[in-house]
Amino acid sequence: MAEATTVLSPSAYLEWEAEQEERHEYENGKLIAMGGSSKEHNRLVRNLTTILWNYLGPLDRYELYPSELRVKSGIDDKYYYPDLVLTEGEEHYLENAPDTLLNPLLLIEVLSDSTAARDRGPKFEAYRAINSLREYVLVAQDQCQIEGFYRNDAGEWIIREPVAGLDNTFSFIKLDLELKLGEVYQGVEV
Repeated sequence: MAEATTVLSPSAYLEWEAEQEERHEYENGKLIAMGGSSKEHNRLVRNLTTILWNYLGPLDRYELYPSELRVKSGIDDKYYYPDLVLTEGEEHYLENAPDTLLNPLLLIEVLSDSTAARDRGPKFEAYRAINSLREYVLVAQDQCQIEGFYRNDAGEWIIREPVAGLDNTFSFIKLDLELKLGEVYQGVEV
């Protein structure tokens, strides 16, 4: 991921991004080009999408979006493309950008060497300010490990211990669902 030197207003970014073939995230005026995803990254997103959709698909109140849906942060002018976005109930979008979601329930990012620091740092800080967000999950690409964060009833973000190993399971806090790491990492070389 490369940060551009061009500084755009949020409305100029949204207009410009709509015309681009490649996706770009946006932080306070700066463009961040999204690099290509590795085979392992794509397999993890595919596996997670399949598992989550098989569980949630029959439940009319949820919708799942892999990789292409932009989310606006709750603070400042920040726009991101999480690897997976889960919504519950009525979705709300930015008025002048109908492809920019304002109310995700759950966000999942697949970590790589080039994205891990941003996903744990500035992105998570920006995501925490989204009032509707209840859970944030990070899936390692280079090892079999999933870590999570969730917002408790008092609005505080709680850090969960990472779960590692193909024989273990990761339980979502806000969904009645356990991920078997062996299924999440099926076909992924770690």
